[in-house]
Amino acid sequence: MSAQPTIEQPEPRKPSIHDADLDGLAIRRTEPHLPRRNGRGRWWLWLLLLTLVTGGAFVAWKSGLTGYGEAVEVTPVVRMPAGGVSGLAATGYVVAQRQALIASKGTGRLEYLGVKVGDPVKEGQIIARLEHSDIDALLQQMVAKLNVARAQLGAAKPELEDATLHFERVKMLLEKSFITKSEYDIAGARVRRAAAAVRSAEASVMAAEAERKAAEVQLENTNIRAPFDGIVVKKLAELGEVVSPMTASVRSGGSVVTIVDPASVMVDAEVSESMINRVQAGQSAEIQLDSVPGHRYRGEVVQVMPIADRAKATILTRVRFLELDERVRAELSAKVTFGPKPGSVEEDRESWGVPPTAVVSRDGRQIVFVVKDAVVTERVVEAVSTSGPIQAVHGLLTQADEVVVAPPADLRAGAPVTIRRRTL
Repeated sequence: MSAQPTIEQPEPRKPSIHDADLDGLAIRRTEPHLPRRNGRGRWWLWLLLLTLVTGGAFVAWKSGLTGYGEAVEVTPVVRMPAGGVSGLAATGYVVAQRQALIASKGTGRLEYLGVKVGDPVKEGQIIARLEHSDIDALLQQMVAKLNVARAQLGAAKPELEDATLHFERVKMLLEKSFITKSEYDIAGARVRRAAAAVRSAEASVMAAEAERKAAEVQLENTNIRAPFDGIVVKKLAELGEVVSPMTASVRSGGSVVTIVDPASVMVDAEVSESMINRVQAGQSAEIQLDSVPGHRYRGEVVQVMPIADRAKATILTRVRFLELDERVRAELSAKVTFGPKPGSVEEDRESWGVPPTAVVSRDGRQIVFVVKDAVVTERVVEAVSTSGPIQAVHGLLTQADEVVVAPPADLRAGAPVTIRRRTL
């Protein structure tokens, strides 16, 4: 009997074992219940965004940033003084034309000094005084001498009156032959002596009055007064020093103070001999002081000296201020820029001031870039002269124009720019 092959039966599958394991490992999540959104909760976001945009625009406006495109720095043009400039400049110093070393007329020890450096003084004001006790005694002596002379005159006049009356009586008696001719002569001689005594007394009074006035003048000379309105700029003596108009001490040189009249200041500027033909009296000028940067004073040439300085090859010119303030002081260094000569063609042309870097050359022309409504335009100009941080130019400009301070090499007309403003 042949053996029947055995067929292996597969193990029965355990139902749901695999699914149960997977189900145990799974993480069950519950869907969150999200609230429904609407447009009402977003209004504060729009308000915040609007605030930021407005704030940024305000900051840009305050900082001078406007427009778009390449960023450039601009500045307004300035109107130059009438007549413009001639391109000639000279240096010099502010000099007070009215100044004085104040000394005493007499010799004495300084007992009073009523001013210090920087004090204003008025004409006739007592600045200092010398000891005057000896002058006081002399004046009292002269007054007493005058009183004596007046008393002598008072005694001589009645004597003359009495002698005159006696002479008239003697004369009448002589006509009636009651007295002798000798008595008549004696009465006449008495009248003449009395008249001479009166004249002598009157002369003594006049001499005594003159001596009293001389003593009063000596007393007044102990007072040191200001000869004009001004300001004390130097104090050359101290209390207790002996001052004299004839001798000079090591400290004071015979003077007590130095005063200057601030209203008389002018600029003494030296011009080269080769350039003096471009300067004449009446010519306009502009004055700059190193101590007042950025400010220019209007001036006028009042004198060109008739003699030159052979050592320096220069000629001194004197320029007066057409406007003064308390910042103008004597001995300050100054720079003078001369305007065109009166009657010249340049005198009638209007000049404008721009930064020297604003003038550039394009296609053989000198131009400046003017920005209007954040767009660049070109203006042809003619450079005249440079005066410190300002380049004087002639051209079709107005005071409302703003020029690019330092134009980039690739800047062209019509280009949009972002501008930052500054003052010239």
